[in-house]
Amino acid sequence: MKSIRFFHRRYNFTSNQKDRSRCERSLMHSLRISTDAKPTKQFEWNEDLSDSNLVWLNGETLQLNSLSDEHKKRLLFTTAPAPLIRDHTKLQTRQRQYRKKIKTAITAEYKNGNGTAAKFLEEVLDSLGHISYSKIDLFKTMEMSRKNQRIKMLETYLDAHNQMQSRPNLNCTFIQEGIFKIPHQWKVGNDLIPLHEYVDFTVTFLTHHFPDYPIKMVIGHDDERHAQENTGAHTHYFLSAKNKITGESDLLRSQKIVVNQYIEKVGLKDKALPVDADLSVEQRKFFGEMFQKMVFEYANEHLFSKKGLIAELAPESERRSKQRQKMNQEAKLPKSEREFNFHNLMIKKKKEQLLELNYQVTNTESRLDEKNTQLNIMVGELLMLKEEQSETQQKNSILLKQVQELRAEKQTLLITLRTFNDELMNKLTIFCTKLFMALHTKDLGYQHKAMRFLDEAMNTLLELPAPVKVKAQKLISKLSPSRKEDNFRKER
Repeated sequence: MKSIRFFHRRYNFTSNQKDRSRCERSLMHSLRISTDAKPTKQFEWNEDLSDSNLVWLNGETLQLNSLSDEHKKRLLFTTAPAPLIRDHTKLQTRQRQYRKKIKTAITAEYKNGNGTAAKFLEEVLDSLGHISYSKIDLFKTMEMSRKNQRIKMLETYLDAHNQMQSRPNLNCTFIQEGIFKIPHQWKVGNDLIPLHEYVDFTVTFLTHHFPDYPIKMVIGHDDERHAQENTGAHTHYFLSAKNKITGESDLLRSQKIVVNQYIEKVGLKDKALPVDADLSVEQRKFFGEMFQKMVFEYANEHLFSKKGLIAELAPESERRSKQRQKMNQEAKLPKSEREFNFHNLMIKKKKEQLLELNYQVTNTESRLDEKNTQLNIMVGELLMLKEEQSETQQKNSILLKQVQELRAEKQTLLITLRTFNDELMNKLTIFCTKLFMALHTKDLGYQHKAMRFLDEAMNTLLELPAPVKVKAQKLISKLSPSRKEDNFRKER
């Protein structure tokens, strides 16, 4: 089970002007009523998420945005303590004056022997709440002195009394607002506990513990967060302090009774709180602790345990921390002026995002500097490579030129060689022909012709290259040794 904190707080609003104004401001926030006169309202929630808000009314859960602005304003005026009725002070004075007159009349009627009328007037003065006007007709049937004056007196008193009874005592709680919320830092998202489950839990808790007190409405908020988050869903409930059975505005008394029942359940009966007396500072603190424990126990059983969660009270050190004390003090301020509100939460988020962006920028700049250094090195290396490439290209150009020259020279040599070979073959052909003719004519016995052909062969021999000439001479020597010697002599 994951341990979490669970926030619950109650605010009691009486009918005095200060409380009424506080209640109206809270209702404007809860109902998401924004006016030009209150531009700060836009900082209390995220308009882009307002479609997710819910409202429970008369047993039905609706989207808060489905209500028109006019409907929301009607809910505000019917839920908040009504303004003082017109001529409230005059009515108070009139009621007090005629109460005094009735007491004087009671004494006079007893003295005149009209006990029935006197006792009837005593019962009227002792009556609480609204007094039926039918009592005037009953009073008219009784014996009394100065009857018309007494009837007029009773009519005036009942009129002032009943108008004053149309609203509770200014010091009595008129309506109670409560909040149920898991703070953001416990990371319980609306995917685990949807908003409608918070609303259902709130209604169930109130109905179970305070069934005689009407739930005016329960409002579920899921828009006091960043769009990328899903935590912070919570409910506001508005519980009438007027008992629908007795008509008495005694919610706080009933809550003390319920807490006493819980105190007895946990074995602390000797610490039960006084129900009809004001609580001391220590008793109020103990009441608050027991109420919180009762809430946590009920929430764990009916909401959290099936989600794998368990709500635990913060330790004493945490409850006494400066931050908690500051939050408790700020709870008295309008929501737009609190440090721990949606607007400041968004500012904190933006600051965190800005710090993260600054870190990323610094990190990126550092990496960019490294990349620039690497780039400069690469540029230098590239320039060197370009220089080497240029030198290589120059060398290649020279080599290419040399190759071209060599190819041209080779071509020239090939042509020369081909020409030389042709001339050599021609001369060899002549040489061989002359030599053959010399040998042939010699064999035929024509010595003179043979010598002429041999001389022509020798002349051709002189035109042959040296290596060929040597071989040709050796050939002639073998064929005609005597002629060889003559030739050598001629050469000398």
